[in-house]
Amino acid sequence: MISPVRFTGATRHVLSGLLVLIALFTAGFLWLRPPPVPLTHSAYLWQREWTDGVRAALQRNQPFIAEWAVLAAEVEFRANAAPRVARVAPDYAALRDSGRPISFAIRVGPYPGPFDRSRPETGFLLNLARETLQDARQHGIEPAALHLDFDAATRQLDHYRLWLEALREAIAPTPLVFTALPTWLNGAAFARLVQAAASYVLQVHSWAAPQTPDQPFTLCDPERAQHAITQAARLNRPFQVALPTYGYRAWFDGQNRLLGLSAEGPALTAADNARVREVRADPVEMAGLVSWLQNRRFEALRGVIWYRLPLPDDRLSWHERTWQTVMRGQAPAAKTELKLERSADGLVEVAVQATGDADSVLDRPVRLDWRQARLMAADGLAGFTIQRIAPDAQRLQPPHQQSVRLAPGQQILIGWLRFDHLPEISAHVDLSPAR
Repeated sequence: MISPVRFTGATRHVLSGLLVLIALFTAGFLWLRPPPVPLTHSAYLWQREWTDGVRAALQRNQPFIAEWAVLAAEVEFRANAAPRVARVAPDYAALRDSGRPISFAIRVGPYPGPFDRSRPETGFLLNLARETLQDARQHGIEPAALHLDFDAATRQLDHYRLWLEALREAIAPTPLVFTALPTWLNGAAFARLVQAAASYVLQVHSWAAPQTPDQPFTLCDPERAQHAITQAARLNRPFQVALPTYGYRAWFDGQNRLLGLSAEGPALTAADNARVREVRADPVEMAGLVSWLQNRRFEALRGVIWYRLPLPDDRLSWHERTWQTVMRGQAPAAKTELKLERSADGLVEVAVQATGDADSVLDRPVRLDWRQARLMAADGLAGFTIQRIAPDAQRLQPPHQQSVRLAPGQQILIGWLRFDHLPEISAHVDLSPAR
């Protein structure tokens, strides 16, 4: 039988002192540890035409970006016909001036295979990859990597690996990066696939369209994205996570059949009875996902790569201010201000400005009240309509079918009123139940 240990008072004081010293040492060790490495952010420049707006956006956002991945070519392999290739002529001088590493991307359209090295499609792809890298070097840029963007069917992954292995050898020592889909993660074929390249990009956003106008749909489900990222991290191979900044419109006919999609290109032309559904990346959800990634710091994760660089003329993409807020893992907030512009001749113009770091959606009426003046005329602008609701009050009603969206910093006029002389007038958003 073991006798219990008894401590004297002096012994207890010594032990207490030792515990305090250990606690202080541990706290000091934790305090001296360096903070976690910040999550890096890269971005795709997926532009087919390099405009002044693209160059300006590249320059403005350069401080926030670790690397640019630039679309170089899109390939379509056709049965019994020569491949169709659309080459992009990037502004190499603007890329050099950005001072950031530059990768180049080749997008390949649907292709059923085969993928073996003896196929002419494989040879075409290898030559295109070498030409892409050589063209960049001739313009003074040493490519940081070559990206291959190809949506293989899950059953094709072992065959697709033949392409990656051939490409890796053809472009060595330039690293090869490929785009991967979450559906690929379940199975041994993907574990073999990731060995064929230096790293990969896990695309957790989807271009699949809703099949009806009212079908719930999101571009990127945070919960599913977290699950896929956690799966990928277990493979212990370097990867980036691709997150969306974009949106698109889905067009439906009178029978609710999908007509097509319209994104950064020209809008579709459809009949008057066509219904339009907008699907956008949710910046609040993406900020939460970024914050989650910052706190997890998976060892294999090399950062986030955004699809794609927001541009001022792309109204379906985020505003730069929204994007930069999300990159910090902070939820952007909308803020809307009403402004009354008065003229000496009795004219009052009603303007709305978005002053937050997220888009403002104008979907509520604006009420105007005045005193000691007679209204001569009034009208709505930008789709707003004017309604008389009292002798000294008007309401500016937003469009019924489609809400008005303002990007951060944007201001528009939504109506005007003319009085016999300048009145005392006020404006506020009408929060009463919509009729």
